[in-house]
Amino acid sequence: MLDPPAPPARRARGLVSSPTSGARIEVVRVPPPEPLADVVETFWAGRWDLRGETPHTTQLLADPCVNLVVEEGDAAGDEVVAARLVGIWTRLWVRELAGRGRVFGAKLHAGALRAFVDLPAHRVQNRIVPLATCFEGVDGLRQEVLSAADAETALAAFARWLAARRRTCPDASLAVALVARIRSDPSITSAEALAEATGEHLRSLQRLFREQVGASPKWVIRQNRLQEAALAIEQGRHPTLADLAAELGYADQAHLARDFRHAVGTSPSALRKRLGQD
Repeated sequence: MLDPPAPPARRARGLVSSPTSGARIEVVRVPPPEPLADVVETFWAGRWDLRGETPHTTQLLADPCVNLVVEEGDAAGDEVVAARLVGIWTRLWVRELAGRGRVFGAKLHAGALRAFVDLPAHRVQNRIVPLATCFEGVDGLRQEVLSAADAETALAAFARWLAARRRTCPDASLAVALVARIRSDPSITSAEALAEATGEHLRSLQRLFREQVGASPKWVIRQNRLQEAALAIEQGRHPTLADLAAELGYADQAHLARDFRHAVGTSPSALRKRLGQD
C-alpha cells in the first residue's frame, strides 16, 4: 500500500514521513461516485520514478480503513502483492518506494469492508492478502486499470468494478457512522464517551468494531487523536505540547507523549524538530 497523500497545501492526516521526499511521488485522488460515497472514502493513484535517487520511505499513522490496491512496478510481484487487500493497520505503516512504479487504490470508509465481502475485519488486521482471495474478477480489474490512458480513467474503472460488488450490510453502515462521529466530535475521548453519545451499549460497540472495523473503539479513538497531534505538530498550530495535549483531551502532556512514542517510535518534540529541518 502507498499512502495517498493530500495535495501540497494539506498532507494526509497521520503522515510522519518527510514532506520533501514525499513530494517526489505524483498523486491523484478522486471522490467516489454517488453510489459508493457512503462506503468509499476516496479513490487514489500514485506514480513514482526514483531510479538513480534515494528511495522514499512512507511512514503513516493509518486511518482505520481497508485499502484495495493494484500496483505495477519494480517491486510488484516480488515482496509486494500486485493486487491486494490491506487490512486496518494498527502499527506504524512503513513502506519503501524505489525504482519506478504506479499504484491505484480504493480507500474504504472505516467500517465498510463487509459492504463488499463477508469477511470479519479483525481477520485482516495488520495483514496484506491477495485481492483474488476475497473477490472474483481481479485479473480483469488489473488489466483494465493498468491499461487505462490516465489515472482518472483507471480509477473510474476501479469504481465500476467495486460498485458491481456492493452488498447490503446494515452493521457496516452503523460502523461507518460511528467512526465518522469519532472523527467529528473531539469530546469523544473514550469508548465509554462514545457509548454515552450514541446510546449504544459498550459491549455492543466493542463487538461491532471488532467485526466491522477490525480494531476496538478505544484504539480508533486514540489513533484519531494521534493523527490530529501529528498534523498539528507539522503545521505548528500549538506553541507547546501542553496546549496540544489539552486540546486533544489528554490529562497532561506526559500522556500524549507516551501514546505518541508508542505509536510513532519517537516523541512529539523529536517529530517537530525533524519536520522543521526537512
